[in-house]
Amino acid sequence: IKPDLVLMDIRMPELNGLEASKQIMDICPTPIIILTAYDNRDMVIDAGDAGVAAYLNKPLDSQELERAILISMARFKDIMNLRDKNIELEEAGKLNITLMKEIHHRVKNNFQLISSLLNLQIGSIEEENAKRILEAGRDRVQTLSILHEKLYETGNLDSLPMNIFVNDLLKALIDAYNTEEKTINLDMNIENIVLDSKKAVSLGLILNEAVTNSIKYAYPDKAGKDNTISISMIVEDKNILLTIKDNGIGILDIEKVKAGDTLGMQLIFLLTESQLDGSIEIESKDGLKIIIRFKP
Repeated sequence: IKPDLVLMDIRMPELNGLEASKQIMDICPTPIIILTAYDNRDMVIDAGDAGVAAYLNKPLDSQELERAILISMARFKDIMNLRDKNIELEEAGKLNITLMKEIHHRVKNNFQLISSLLNLQIGSIEEENAKRILEAGRDRVQTLSILHEKLYETGNLDSLPMNIFVNDLLKALIDAYNTEEKTINLDMNIENIVLDSKKAVSLGLILNEAVTNSIKYAYPDKAGKDNTISISMIVEDKNILLTIKDNGIGILDIEKVKAGDTLGMQLIFLLTESQLDGSIEIESKDGLKIIIRFKP
């Protein structure tokens, strides 16, 4: 049955008119006019939400009914056009999400390829300074690769949970540098904080620079099991507080570090201040400690 119009009372024995209207609009969309003896504003609103195209008070007047039929037919057309547009937008949204996920997946693969090529190049170079430069580049590329991988996996293309991203990033860094001669332990306390992808990129690069610096220089002569890098990321007074600390030898000339005497430190300061709009403190007591505060 495909009627041109449904005219029914709001009060019926088994199913009221509003529930019946919802079912009709779901199964067989049709212009609906509801009849009632009550003039209730909330009921009119509920009827509109149920897909009712017109609402008439009893007793019926033939002219009012004729007018209501014309109005309901026109409004029904608008309702169906709006429904079709919503379906189109929903499908377009799903397509955009799929395309963006594919882009992140391909970008991640490209970064991994670059990282692998850099690894091959590192293996063929004997000069230590050149090796360090290529290793730093490889680690930065790997950071971006992990970021795109997590955006792809989570399905949220605009933001990223930091506990997942930071955990995977730091484990990849530690695995790349740990050897039988020197093992670095991680102590992480990362709250369930979600950042937009732009801030996640900056944070990932900051962590890469700071942690890599500790891995390479904090433990020159220590092969013990107590070599530990601690990472904390918590919400404090409406700010995000990121703390990166090692228990290594520390820095003798802390002022040079604060002045950004290396490319890594320059990147940390630049990303903190220009991308995160945050502040940075550096301490050297029982190891090196970097404290960064920024707004979510």
